[in-house]
Amino acid sequence: MSRMRDEAEALARALEFGLCDVAEVIAWADAQILREDRPCEALCDVSLARGRYPQDVAGMLRRLPGMPDKAEVARLLLSLIKERLSREADCADRIASWLYQMALAEEIEDPRLRDVSWWAWDELYLAPLGYTGESREEIVRQMMEALDEATAKTSASWSFAVIGESPNPPQSPESEQPPQPARPTHPNRGRSRFLQILKSWGLSR
Repeated sequence: MSRMRDEAEALARALEFGLCDVAEVIAWADAQILREDRPCEALCDVSLARGRYPQDVAGMLRRLPGMPDKAEVARLLLSLIKERLSREADCADRIASWLYQMALAEEIEDPRLRDVSWWAWDELYLAPLGYTGESREEIVRQMMEALDEATAKTSASWSFAVIGESPNPPQSPESEQPPQPARPTHPNRGRSRFLQILKSWGLSR
């Protein structure tokens, strides 16, 4: 049950991030039910959650019995993030914001990925404005490489592929993405970029 609880917590976080949708979580719950001789009531509730808001389903996932392993949950989340970025490069900005939040919470173990997570969100924002020496494609490539390396070092794996298992999900409340937080900046990286912008405008000494 502990493995299922870890996956359930990772999915709850993924719903809150907007990393997956309710239909994908229901597909995961259905697959778990088929494997269980006596599935718990909380798991059955998740399976019947179509049409519910992501926040509601996240709460239902957290009612599964057991305590999640924080480190394992973070590893499972990173594998989802990697899969999402490999399928949808256009959502790199949102993925960079999730990685930044995980870095702030000290949930990223890999040094290279942790470093990329500090600056990628700012760089993706500044690249189209010409205030960085790297293109958007190059930044996304570095994000993907760091995610590949970080996930290759761990043994974390899902019992059932989550992303991509719910083709053409219905448009309902669960499709609404949670609002993104205001763009923060890394205390060092952000200041240096800010000074560069001011200098380009002739406003810095």
